[in-house]
Amino acid sequence: MGRGSSLVLVLLVILLLNNDHASAVETLAWNDAGSTTTTTMPPWVQPRDRQLLDLTVGDMQVDMVVAKDASGHFSTVSEALDAARPVRGKRYVIYIKRGIYREEVVIRKNNIALIGDGINEMVISVNKSRSGGGWASYDTAVVYAKGTMLMARDLTIENTAGREAGAAVALRSDSKHSVFYRCEFKGYEDTLLADSNRQFYRECIISGTVDFIYGNAKAVFQESLLLARAPLKGKHNVITAQGRDGPDGSSGFSFQNCRVTSDEDLNGAETYLGRPWRNHSHVVFMQSFLDGIVHPSGWVPWDKADGNVPPTVYYGEFANTGPGANLSKRVPWLHVMDAGQAEHYTGKRFIRGDEWLNATGVAYQPGL
Repeated sequence: MGRGSSLVLVLLVILLLNNDHASAVETLAWNDAGSTTTTTMPPWVQPRDRQLLDLTVGDMQVDMVVAKDASGHFSTVSEALDAARPVRGKRYVIYIKRGIYREEVVIRKNNIALIGDGINEMVISVNKSRSGGGWASYDTAVVYAKGTMLMARDLTIENTAGREAGAAVALRSDSKHSVFYRCEFKGYEDTLLADSNRQFYRECIISGTVDFIYGNAKAVFQESLLLARAPLKGKHNVITAQGRDGPDGSSGFSFQNCRVTSDEDLNGAETYLGRPWRNHSHVVFMQSFLDGIVHPSGWVPWDKADGNVPPTVYYGEFANTGPGANLSKRVPWLHVMDAGQAEHYTGKRFIRGDEWLNATGVAYQPGL
């Protein structure tokens, strides 16, 4: 047995003594470049991940509890995150009991799972806007996810700055391979900043007015509800402002089996599916329900008065339904996709979901 093999054996024994057999095998296989037994899943994938998005909290093994009433380990989310000690190969699960947590939260650590008591039951909320303090839009986020492989379930993140405050982000996510399941992101302008990396949103509610889903991530949204809110008088709503800015980029937003509507009176305000924040902006809506609030043209230039749209922008639609899905009056730069083109924007193809999403246990549609 060579020196390298002996080192691997020692590491394996140590990990076995820590009662983590599965983690040891996966971790060593993943890190040993010469191994021929590597798994297709990265080492952080654990059987417990498959249960986190399905089990009730009472049946779930959690590492830490946050509670406003002092019945948990900590009373704030930030304290729990500071104290968390995730171990490579294991998901660190933080259960946050119902209540309104008025705090800015930054998630720097990897492998964190935040489990709440439900939308509107467990709320992280802050009033912070660009106009309120001179911050850049991205610095107004209530929650900023930086650590990789974040999982979040059954919670609301709300920026309460209000309709007239300008840019006010609820969630900013740079988290690679992040999953948001049954979460709500509530605000007005710039509600959700899907900033970078591969991200997946399932059965979420996202509300706002201007560019309320924006950024340069490669993100897929499935079975989610997009709610337009009443904008300022004389203004119009825009759901997306995607930020791919170069020909070599691969980012974009794909909405599949989603629903675009409103739960309030828009007072006749026009609502558009998107406008190009950058010259190579990429957004598609597929197999989704578009309510009558969607303007017949569907999409709008960044500067509506100017009317210019770079030819490198790609906005596509495929097999949508509802009164807002009529394509007869769409902008001439829309791409009406066939099934073959739409397949490129599915979860399996666009964010390579089969390589990481199946292991999380989240409900996931890989194809059309």
